[in-house]
Order: sequence, then C-alpha cells, then structure tokens
Amino acid sequence: MTSFDPATVRKAVEEFTPRRPQKFQDLLSAKDVITELRQKRASYRSIADLLTQHCLPTNKTAIAMFCHQVLGENIRPRKRPGRKRPPVPVSPNGEGTTLESAPASEVGTPTESSTNPDGNEAPQTRTRGPRIAHVRMLKPQST
Repeated sequence: MTSFDPATVRKAVEEFTPRRPQKFQDLLSAKDVITELRQKRASYRSIADLLTQHCLPTNKTAIAMFCHQVLGENIRPRKRPGRKRPPVPVSPNGEGTTLESAPASEVGTPTESSTNPDGNEAPQTRTRGPRIAHVRMLKPQST
C-alpha cells in the first residue's frame, strides 16, 4: 500500500465535480425570464413548454418547485374549505326550529306520520341526504 500524499488529494479535490448538478442550476440562467412570465400570469406548464422549445428542457413540476423555492411564491393549499351551512332560524322562545314545529310543506317531508311499534308517533327527522330504509326494531322472540 502507498503512503498518503496530501498534494495528490488536494489536486483531486480541485478537479472534483459532483455527479448530480446543483438544484435548479439550469433554471437559474432563466430566472429573469421565469419571473417575467409569472408576472404575466403564465402557468408552470406554459413556461416549461416555452423553455423546452428554446433549448432548456424542463417540466412543469420543476418550474413550480423553482418558483416556490427560488422566487418565493406562496404555495396554495390543495384542500378547498368546507361549505358553510346556513344558520338555523331561531324561534322567539330561543330554541332552534325543529321539524316537529315546522309545517310539512316547508321541510319537504310527506304529511303522513309513521308510528313506532309501541304505537307512539315517530317524529320526522330526515331533511336531506340519502334515503335510508327505516328498520323496525322487532321484539325478540321468546323460546
């Protein structure tokens, strides 16, 4: 085995180039062009297509990452905010309107009343959503 030679190592360090180029190294030369196009509201895809046509092959994901990290553009959240439900009307006694107190024509439910197996009248609680069959609770059979 040969001995360690610092001069040889220093020469190797000077000639060293990383295998993978620095991130966005190709796009840094087009930074001004990309900035101008984004100010003109150009999409990432159209910027990538334009740069690819002019000898700088890239894709829309690389342009988006470049804009977020180098140009400091905000990243918009993917999830849309939920839909707000309308407020429940309040009756004079301070309670919210229920289906029992609202006329059937307002609620959109049939005027027929259903009865429980006990003989009591069941309140109409369904106002919207999928229609699901009413399952009657059967009394267990004694053996």
